[in-house]
Amino acid sequence: MYTFPNGNKASEGCLINGQPEGIWTAYHENGEVKSKGNRHEFLLDGTWEFFDSTGVKLRSVDYDADLKSGWERSYFPDGKVRFEKHFDTNVKSGWTYEYDKEGQRRKAIPYRNNLEDGKGREYAADGRTIALLEYDKGYLRNVEKVNRYDSFGQKTGVWMEWNGSGILQEQGPWSRGKRNGLFRFYDQWGQLEDVVKYLEGEVIADAEETQEIDIRTTTHNNGTIATRSTYENGVRVGVYTQYDNTGTIISGALYEQGFKIGEGITNAEGKRVGEWKQFYPDGALKSEGDFAEGRRVGPWKFYAETGQLIQEGTYRDGEFHGNWRWYYTSGSVHRDESYRKGKADGNFLELDSQGKTLVEGFYEYGLKQGLWLMDVNDHREEGHYVDGERHGNWIHTYPNGIEQFKGEFEMGFPTGKHVYKGYNGSTERVERYNLGQREGKWLYYGPNQTLYQTLEYKRGELIRINGKRIKPTEG
Repeated sequence: MYTFPNGNKASEGCLINGQPEGIWTAYHENGEVKSKGNRHEFLLDGTWEFFDSTGVKLRSVDYDADLKSGWERSYFPDGKVRFEKHFDTNVKSGWTYEYDKEGQRRKAIPYRNNLEDGKGREYAADGRTIALLEYDKGYLRNVEKVNRYDSFGQKTGVWMEWNGSGILQEQGPWSRGKRNGLFRFYDQWGQLEDVVKYLEGEVIADAEETQEIDIRTTTHNNGTIATRSTYENGVRVGVYTQYDNTGTIISGALYEQGFKIGEGITNAEGKRVGEWKQFYPDGALKSEGDFAEGRRVGPWKFYAETGQLIQEGTYRDGEFHGNWRWYYTSGSVHRDESYRKGKADGNFLELDSQGKTLVEGFYEYGLKQGLWLMDVNDHREEGHYVDGERHGNWIHTYPNGIEQFKGEFEMGFPTGKHVYKGYNGSTERVERYNLGQREGKWLYYGPNQTLYQTLEYKRGELIRINGKRIKPTEG
């Protein structure tokens, strides 16, 4: 057992050769449990739970050999789950979920190698999908609003319906509560079954847009297929393939709404192979490199529509591997970083167009580690990461050397006192946290350092404004 200077228990558990083993419990100075969980061969193992100084559970984390493996959950004060994040050997992967206080899921975001990557969803309080979110390596590329009601409670805009297996069954536009436009209907396996055009809820028979997809082929003199292409409403779409007279694929392309967006071979299994080029709609080269069984391999280059090289690096089995560089259209380096099997691993450097350092740090197995320096808009941030989470003291500084912010973090959670100052050094506000939850008095100051507002929190809930207790709302 270990104790605080005042004699209260700090932690307790079994030691083997001076190393912790089995169930261990850590305490706050007031005697409340701070964390508890198991250690196997001295390493964190299984589910660990973390609590604030009043006994409220803040989060739980699944570990395997000291690495996050499984779910990390944070909680509302009443014990309902607030966030769920999935990890694979300390790397955020799979789904992250966000919930409201009633326990209803409100967001689902896919992660790959610690970055948002793929198609996520946003949900309404009644559980319906209201937005489709498209992420690409940490960037939100597109938000498509769906399944919305107008001010009269009638369906409006695009609506999409899925079956219990998550397979799209119906898609089309609504207006004032009526189908109004082109609707696509799918079978239980997601294959297009029918296309119907509506006008103010009425079916339009023989609409031109509902014509079936047309597969067109040409043949060699010996009768074997020479070319195969797909047309939709008279416009070339999808894969175009060219064969020799023995049936071997010799070239190919990819079309979208009549524009060639790719050039290379797609094999009989539908996988891209060999050298490929991809194009912008105006025909300008977008990227070039090789595929193997549908995955990018070897060196790849990416270009702006105006022709300048903007990104280059190497893939291994479809994942970033080795050095990658991003460029401004002027040719100067924008970002320089290293990857190993798809995960950032090594030094990271980001520069502005004049060559000034914006971000500098180090990754290990996809996680930020050690000291990081970041120039963010009007200030510079400096602090340490441990396994991808801010840990210890962080300081933000204005260009004139004045501290803009100073505060402490514990494995990503703000804790203790956080102080924010203006450009002249005057304090603007003081915040207090207990492992991520707002706790205690928050102070707000005016231009003359006069205190103009005080907010007081308990376990994350606002309980007083300027010293006056807030009456709890009913219902």
